[in-house]
Amino acid sequence: MARLAPSLVRARTVIDARWPYRDRRSDGWIGDVAHQGRNSDHNPNARGIVDAIDVDMFGGTTPVTRGAIVAGFIVHPATNYVIFNRRIFQADDLFRPRVYNGINPHTEHCHCSVFQSVSAENNPAPWTMLAGWPDWPYLRKTSAGQHVRELQALLNAWGSSLACDGDFGPATDTAVRAYQARYGLAVDGIVGSETRGHLFT
Repeated sequence: MARLAPSLVRARTVIDARWPYRDRRSDGWIGDVAHQGRNSDHNPNARGIVDAIDVDMFGGTTPVTRGAIVAGFIVHPATNYVIFNRRIFQADDLFRPRVYNGINPHTEHCHCSVFQSVSAENNPAPWTMLAGWPDWPYLRKTSAGQHVRELQALLNAWGSSLACDGDFGPATDTAVRAYQARYGLAVDGIVGSETRGHLFT
């Protein structure tokens, strides 16, 4: 009998706890007839494990914070790739988004696939960004580390095209300034309380 990868079961549990009344019409994990006719992570592998989920991102009385779900999937160590809104974010390219030309554009839901391995399927790492806002320090050019990687993932969820490498270099600085200008924030390249708060809305 097919089972969803335990790491993705935990992700779904965290999402449902944070947004208990979200719309679930586009949710899914086990492949339908269309999926069964092609290679898909929604089909059970040789171990009977399904390594993909789709999470509805629109509607419901507690609508989700879409950037948090896209970024939350991206930064988890088990994640192989994420698809949302005609873009695919792949681990082997540091989650730099590319155009996705698959059959389903994933405009109503976010797809997450973990690596096809026992260790990824059972990865115990928490889905931190899905659970709530991370407690960042102020981030700016020359900052580095996991907080910057989370920032880069969020910026990509909002439309940027960054490598999620944890290095706040010139490309990330440009992306932050472009985001600030687009939303009428102070354009200083510093991710303080105002910019962070907007990213998390």
